Amino acid sequence: TGTVRMAAEATTLPEFPVDARDGQANLKALAERWAAYAASTRAAIARAGQLDDPTSEDLFTEISREVDKGLYFIEAHLQG
Repeated sequence: TGTVRMAAEATTLPEFPVDARDGQANLKALAERWAAYAASTRAAIARAGQLDDPTSEDLFTEISREVDKGLYFIEAHLQG
């Protein structure tokens, strides 16, 4: 178990900028963090494969699909 503070201390994601006050700035900050999350998830897939752990590899692959879909929608808003 853990606390929100413990999770925040352990994250590799940069802190959300407090000056992102308009919609575009928020979307850009979200896209950057979701892209970093997507990259770390793909790294976890590769690492699970190296460790010959197909169950974890499959779990990370499913997470990656959802993260990539979310990132797609965020990026679509940035372009629109």
